[in-house]
Amino acid sequence: METVLHYIKKYAETQPDTLAVCELKKHLTYAEYWTAIRKMANALLQNGIKKNAHVILRCTQNIEYMVLFSALQYMQALVIPVERSTSPERMQEIRDKVDAEWLISNKESDGLRWLSPKKLMEQMENTEELDVPLPNADSRSMLLFTTGTTGSSKGVVMHHKNDVAIAGNVMKGTQMKPGNVEIIPMPLNHSFGIRRYQSDMINGGTVCLMNGMAMIGNLWKMLEQYHATSMAISPATLGMIFHLSDDRIAGYADQIDYIQVGSAPLPETDKEKLLRYLPRTRLYNFYGSSEAGCSCILEFSRQNKNGCIGYPTVNSLVRFIDEEGNVIENGSEKQPALLAWGGPIVMEGYYNDSELTAKTVVDGYVMTNDLGYMDEDGSIILVGRADDVINYGGSKISPAEVETVAIRYPGVADCAYSSVQDPITGELPVMLIVQEDGFDETAFQSYMQQQVESYKLPQKIFYIEKVPKTFKGSLLRKEIKKIAESKNKGE
Repeated sequence: METVLHYIKKYAETQPDTLAVCELKKHLTYAEYWTAIRKMANALLQNGIKKNAHVILRCTQNIEYMVLFSALQYMQALVIPVERSTSPERMQEIRDKVDAEWLISNKESDGLRWLSPKKLMEQMENTEELDVPLPNADSRSMLLFTTGTTGSSKGVVMHHKNDVAIAGNVMKGTQMKPGNVEIIPMPLNHSFGIRRYQSDMINGGTVCLMNGMAMIGNLWKMLEQYHATSMAISPATLGMIFHLSDDRIAGYADQIDYIQVGSAPLPETDKEKLLRYLPRTRLYNFYGSSEAGCSCILEFSRQNKNGCIGYPTVNSLVRFIDEEGNVIENGSEKQPALLAWGGPIVMEGYYNDSELTAKTVVDGYVMTNDLGYMDEDGSIILVGRADDVINYGGSKISPAEVETVAIRYPGVADCAYSSVQDPITGELPVMLIVQEDGFDETAFQSYMQQQVESYKLPQKIFYIEKVPKTFKGSLLRKEIKKIAESKNKGE
């Protein structure tokens, strides 16, 4: 079928009483959901929103939001989802960048025609269903905002065919079963959350909506009330579950079919806990971007090779690009290449930025700054960001690979692998360690010699109190490198 909406319509006819979207105290069946979408579309039309209008929709992480989101798609307006906490200044920036005319939010913003979600829901109750043709696969479905390493925001234009292809990657990659019930506490204005919702809709399953994990008790209520069989979470969310509830999730080991983790790297300690608490649950990490979603999947409950991000997904194509821009075959451990992703998952482009689009999408493939290679099993091994990879005497080293080994050593509370300038080799690999009581540096070096190739061994070890990280837990590599250089100079 052409769009996610086609599937919702189909299930409204073939399985009308199956729950489609749920909150803790509210739910809609597929028949009710499809009716609400069509009635809301009529309410939006009556308020002046027309086909092709650019509409900013503030995410409220509930059924009301999903009805509005889907109604805008149904009437073929371009929906632009934004975070609930978006500041007035940021809203103005988005408005100007995407030529937005309308804002659906609980509060107004200068320069935008404003509609209140609460009033729209009230109006919807007394409105007839709008009967218009469904959008086609090649029409625009949404505009997602993403922030690159430069910090500048970019509007990613997606088509309905992209959404369906990416959903196929999720469904096939997770071995999603009929009747799957998935808890999604992730923001539904971001690609990770909205694409999990879409995959469940195409599967004819049920989505349980949660607004993060601040109310951890709601997670356990959702698992009980709707007998949820899967979860889509971030590493930070998983960390919060462990912090607030310790091993309680182990009580659902026979209920949870799979968990998919995305948006940032998963700390090794949390990975080990998850494997221990849920020994029969399939556990997945997805690799992808807003521009080319869910392009690679790793079932880390079965595979645990250093740096492995799994296999390309069913609707994804991978290319390896060398330093001269040539397509090469697979790359290698010693000579990794830049990854590029193609197939029906690839975005149309960046809104109103043809120059950046031309640099990013080359010959139908989204270029990345990630270095990697394909091993003999067909797995993709991610070496790291091109800017982060250490070139030690001509050999390229992935910091993440060495860190994964080092963090397993008793007495290492946390660590970061970096480099300092060296007049002979250019870069000299070093390790920054947050040590626990009883840490033995000589024994640690002996352990590392047994675990990694000699050229990957840290040539110097520095001790720090804390590893700089983002709020998501990602390492701040530039800050780490500054600390390493400072320590190396004896400062």
